[in-house]
Amino acid sequence: MENYMALTVQLNHVTPEIQQALQVELEKVRQTIQHFSKSKFSGIKEIVNDVIDLNGKMLRPTLTILSAHFGEYDSEKVVKLAASIEMLHMATLIHDDIIDDSKLRRNKESTQSKYGKDMAVYAGDYLLSKSLSMLNGKEYDADHMIKLAKAIELICESELLQFHSKFKYMTVKNYLRVVSGKTAALFAVSMYAGASESNCSEGLSKQLGKIGYELGVAFQIIDDILDYSDDQELVGKSTRNDLKKGYYTLPVIYAFQGESEKVLNHSEAELMKLVEKNNGIEKARVLARKYTKRAFKRIDSLPEGNYKEALESLAKALLDRKY
Repeated sequence: MENYMALTVQLNHVTPEIQQALQVELEKVRQTIQHFSKSKFSGIKEIVNDVIDLNGKMLRPTLTILSAHFGEYDSEKVVKLAASIEMLHMATLIHDDIIDDSKLRRNKESTQSKYGKDMAVYAGDYLLSKSLSMLNGKEYDADHMIKLAKAIELICESELLQFHSKFKYMTVKNYLRVVSGKTAALFAVSMYAGASESNCSEGLSKQLGKIGYELGVAFQIIDDILDYSDDQELVGKSTRNDLKKGYYTLPVIYAFQGESEKVLNHSEAELMKLVEKNNGIEKARVLARKYTKRAFKRIDSLPEGNYKEALESLAKALLDRKY
């Protein structure tokens, strides 16, 4: 079986049985995505198959599956929920690449680069509609549909806030607002919904949702740090896109804290040098560690078991990742 989750194989202190169980469930998620995204139109089918092949870490389905194991795990129900959330995420990636004019996604040509922006917009919208149509009210809690819709709203609001901040200095507070909507909200929904659908108590479901939120913030900070990498092949996508487009993320914000008016007066190369000189990347890592530590503290309070250990290992892998 092909490995569809890059991070799972790197988890420490997790038994081979648990890792294998996760791989089996993630393969089911992939098959479910293929099944529900089918179209009778060959053009759409080709694009959607390409998007599925571009799929990488599958973090959100993994978080859904892990949190669901704290309750009464129902594979069929949880896999379909996880697939819906991942399809929603795939749609946002397509739209992100259009906005950023990204040529690469996970070391392959992005959808917008390969098929053009118009077709990419339609493909993203198609996946979004398919994602939401999978969760009917009879099988799933209607509240989860509301939470997914709210996550979409937050994603759009965050992207708009980021867009209106182009080539402008952004405060740490506003940066965290963007990160909360772009990434953390969907991480939180993934874990909350997985737990809730598995009949976990509301208190435990909310606790897992908060863990997802904190991991999501840390994940996006690390992602923004990796945008400054010189190793585009390792990262798997075009790097320094944010800087080129005028989106000043946490490393720049920290490098120029208290001197915001100077940001606009520097070229890309100068910004890179000043980020390095003023330790912008290391300061950003400190904040990522802070959110990860919060998540660890919450994880410590969870019921003991193999899936708690898996969640701990995943949290550490997210912080230490190089791609």
